[in-house]
Amino acid sequence: MPTEVDEQRSGNPREALRDYHQIQQLSESQEDAARIEEQPKLVSRFYDAVTRFYVFGWGTTFHFSPRRPGESLVESQRRHDEEIGEILQLKPGMEVADLGCGVGGPMITIGRASGANITGINFSPEQISRGERLVAKAGLSDTCRFLYANFMDVPLEDETFDAVYSFEAVCHAPNNLLLFQELYRLVKPGGEIAIVDWCFTDKYEPDNPRHQQIRRDIETNNAVPDLLTTERQVETVQEAGFEIIQAIDQQAEYGNPDTPWYMALQGRDFSFTSWARTPIGRGFTATVTKFLEFVRLAPSGTSETASFLNVAADALVEGGELEIFTPSFLVHARKPASQEDSSS
Repeated sequence: MPTEVDEQRSGNPREALRDYHQIQQLSESQEDAARIEEQPKLVSRFYDAVTRFYVFGWGTTFHFSPRRPGESLVESQRRHDEEIGEILQLKPGMEVADLGCGVGGPMITIGRASGANITGINFSPEQISRGERLVAKAGLSDTCRFLYANFMDVPLEDETFDAVYSFEAVCHAPNNLLLFQELYRLVKPGGEIAIVDWCFTDKYEPDNPRHQQIRRDIETNNAVPDLLTTERQVETVQEAGFEIIQAIDQQAEYGNPDTPWYMALQGRDFSFTSWARTPIGRGFTATVTKFLEFVRLAPSGTSETASFLNVAADALVEGGELEIFTPSFLVHARKPASQEDSSS
């Protein structure tokens, strides 16, 4: 069994990676109690290692979005964020949670557009520190705040939120059913959730060796062990007690084949700002970080982090090309307004 994570360790990439690599051991152990206790801590350590790379390559928003021809990645992300706020009909005075909020990019966009009070729930001190500075710079400190918490066990009262949204974060949960049950507890009767998450599609073939390898590379190098299929994601939300309003693969429904979500990882939207996400840019970053690490201008573990993120990116592209994986499966659901509604 993996050893318990020391939450007081520094942000040194080598130490963070040492902790993060225990996730696979947890997944193979099949001990739910251990996974529920330890996996969120290990995911936090994963982000201790990768956040600086994400910020360098992606800016402040770490999720994919359906892209329209002529749209930049940033433009598509901003539109996507605002659309989720519109789906939930967010407005001033509402109490909203951003589950697994990263450094706050979507929270800033949605908070600015809706005027709602948003609490970003995050288990990474590194990301919260960055996020608080970004929120202050955006002038949204009065309505947008961060809560350091394990989203499997949020230290807030029942029925705290009018709505909850999440971008590509539920996939890190050690047990999706328990997480959705926690969201059910936190949401007020009649409140809604909009969860955009990583899933395998119905084109994924469990017995196909190529599909199996892509799955391993995605899960192992992104701290997302045991991703669900789209069908199982919907079933799990229902099992937690929610009523499904809509369940849809946003990439398949709203994406454009000329501008697929993974084009940002292929170098097809090359620009100065996007260069770091391209295969050439990622390879250059890995080479430079290895040199900087050798001459001790970068901390130990930096080049290893760059290397496994390259493997992750290549697997995501291949999964997207084969249409066996989507990063944007939306489940929009409602908590019944009363116990009678739930039992009817």
